[in-house]
Amino acid sequence: MSVKLLQKMKFRIVGFLGSLLVRVLIFTLRVRTVGESHLPHSAGKGAICCFWHAQLLALVYLYRNRNIHVLVSRHRDGEYIVRVTDRLGFGAVRGSSTRGGVRLLGEALEKLSQGIDIAVTPDGPRGPRQQFKPGALFLARKSGAPLVLGACVPEKAWRLKSWDQFYIPKPFSRAVLVVGERIYIPNKLTDHEMETKRLELQDLLNELTRQAEEMAKSKS
Repeated sequence: MSVKLLQKMKFRIVGFLGSLLVRVLIFTLRVRTVGESHLPHSAGKGAICCFWHAQLLALVYLYRNRNIHVLVSRHRDGEYIVRVTDRLGFGAVRGSSTRGGVRLLGEALEKLSQGIDIAVTPDGPRGPRQQFKPGALFLARKSGAPLVLGACVPEKAWRLKSWDQFYIPKPFSRAVLVVGERIYIPNKLTDHEMETKRLELQDLLNELTRQAEEMAKSKS
């Protein structure tokens, strides 16, 4: 059996088992949503939804089968994500900042203009952890679509020893999803203003994560 065929089989197995794991684990979560009115509803132009890579597992279950398209790297790790999310009703826009970046931007802009929401993990695919890379910001400036930042944190979870300290929520625990207000990026920002805005978004996403952590631990 060729190496290529073995790799394809591995992707398929991970896709099947991964999506099954997501359904079984996250089905048992009790989720409280704060700021639900800020969530996109794919009316007119789509929105760009941003959350940290570590929080991916719960969110792909909560927002399954809504035709949301995920921006995914062409790295091998990205292929695993695509195989899992595809089985949960997500589309994918593939590319990276170094390979296929122009094509990625064009495809993402087209999806947004069709009213399709785009999901981005701005610290993915390989980190640094909880640092907001500029891709989503450039996409928002170019498209005029709003950024919607959110954080989903379980009360109890296993944390992987990966670069992002990935959350695997424990069954039957609580989780809190905190969603921030929509943010529109003017299309004529200078490079300095873009960097300032990037840092603001990074701080905001970390603050939403802190709020979700506190609420998840609270008994009220």
